[in-house]
Amino acid sequence: MVKRGLAIYFFDDTIRIFEKTMEELQFPKYIHLFIDREKKLLYIKGSKARDNNTFRVSRRKESEEWRYRIYSKGFVKYLASLVGVPYPSDSLWFEEELMDGGNIVQVKLNEFHPIPYKTN
Repeated sequence: MVKRGLAIYFFDDTIRIFEKTMEELQFPKYIHLFIDREKKLLYIKGSKARDNNTFRVSRRKESEEWRYRIYSKGFVKYLASLVGVPYPSDSLWFEEELMDGGNIVQVKLNEFHPIPYKTN
């Protein structure tokens, strides 16, 4: 099963975008993140070029699959307050929906699945 959507990892202040979602966005090097605060929606749009409003997507191979991440402590803290969870918190996974036209993904920030923090 290929997972879609994104996860917020509070322990290292990263946002992971799953491979299927990156595929739907055509594997961009940069993304724009737009938020509708009233409706608690996050929109992800790929970008070919960097500008003042993009996030760089880091790509790294881990155990036979590619991992795509954005590093931004400030944005992760902002998302925690918007979602209504304390910072730091358990990690959260969100499903996504590909919008008509195919180059924007919508995430409902009030529909998340907690991922308990695991300690060794």
